[in-house]
Amino acid sequence: MTQLTESVLNNVLIDMACSFMQYVSESSPWVSVTEQRVGEQFLVIAARQRQDVADIAKLLTEREQRVDFGSFPTEYTDLQFLALDRMFEMLRSSHDLVLASIASGMKAVQEAGDEEAVQLLAAVQVRQKEAAHALKELQQELKESATAA
Repeated sequence: MTQLTESVLNNVLIDMACSFMQYVSESSPWVSVTEQRVGEQFLVIAARQRQDVADIAKLLTEREQRVDFGSFPTEYTDLQFLALDRMFEMLRSSHDLVLASIASGMKAVQEAGDEEAVQLLAAVQVRQKEAAHALKELQQELKESATAA
């Protein structure tokens, strides 16, 4: 692993570990009783993202590299005690940034010739694209629930 590859992997890790999705999942977003399933599904999506963070951290650790988990941006601290349905646009926008980070990271590790890192980031990319789709479906479900009420 080159210094560049270590840095690239750690940047992707930080972008996911400190994403708005992770912040929201840790701040227990409010959902109504009728929307409880949506809240639970959101937490599952966030847990899957945490697993991807753990997978990247494991590769860095196996290679005896330092792992930096970063910290949440300070602008998130104003976004507590909000209903989940009010945060979906920000969640999706933040997740788009995560996807861009993964794509950029994958390109960099490909150029560095690190096949193991390429394979890991390719798998992470697939799972995070699935997460983006799942977020969109949850947002739609909340909109339909609000319309029906």
